Amino acid sequence: MADVGFHVPISTVTNPILLYLFNHGWESPGWGHLPINQAALGLALHGLSEKVADRRLQAELQQLAHNIVDQSARAVVGTAVRSEKG
Repeated sequence: MADVGFHVPISTVTNPILLYLFNHGWESPGWGHLPINQAALGLALHGLSEKVADRRLQAELQQLAHNIVDQSARAVVGTAVRSEKG
């Protein structure tokens, strides 16, 4: 008797919504360009920079992240003030 082997994938995705997301991507391609999104990215960068072993590079990354958050926060506050006056 010959050995016959076959593989049945256990984790086959059949959910149409998940299939669409896998095929087309999870996020909007325009995400990240708004000031509030830039602030979130700066905060994430600051958090990740704490894992860098080289203290000099860590400080540079944290300063960069600080600048991103600072500029983005100013833009968000400026937008909020303009919309209240307008």
